[in-house]
Amino acid sequence: MRYNPITTYAGIFSGVGAALWTLFEYAMGWHNEHLETGAITGFIAVIFPVAAIVWALRAAKRSFGGQLSMKQALMTGLAVSAISAAIGVVFFYAYYTAINPAFLEAMAARGQPVDVVSQLIAVVAGSFIFGILISAVVGYFMRTKGAEAK
Repeated sequence: MRYNPITTYAGIFSGVGAALWTLFEYAMGWHNEHLETGAITGFIAVIFPVAAIVWALRAAKRSFGGQLSMKQALMTGLAVSAISAAIGVVFFYAYYTAINPAFLEAMAARGQPVDVVSQLIAVVAGSFIFGILISAVVGYFMRTKGAEAK
């Protein structure tokens, strides 16, 4: 598969977008004082990986001359997810240890005890699982059908 720089940019967009959204939630108090609001608004961050993967798949299809197979779609989505996950791990480690260490305490007070390592594992697993799901769904609709597919 050919290297497409849009895939890298999309992964960066996804990871940085989610990080900036998290910082916005923190600034609004949705990660400490108003956890119930943050539990709902956190789903808005889904916009970033969805937009990033759609962007990367459209660019991949263009770079393959209008052809896109499911394998190419999944590989592109996996690459975007890997870059996003790497950014997410670095950001959330800093977030949980330096920016907002009170978040983990607030979660424990709500009866949901978590630690930094389990949260970072969730970031990586979530990035890959969600990325593969998005890639599969979007790739299904964008793929080249029939004999034209490579």
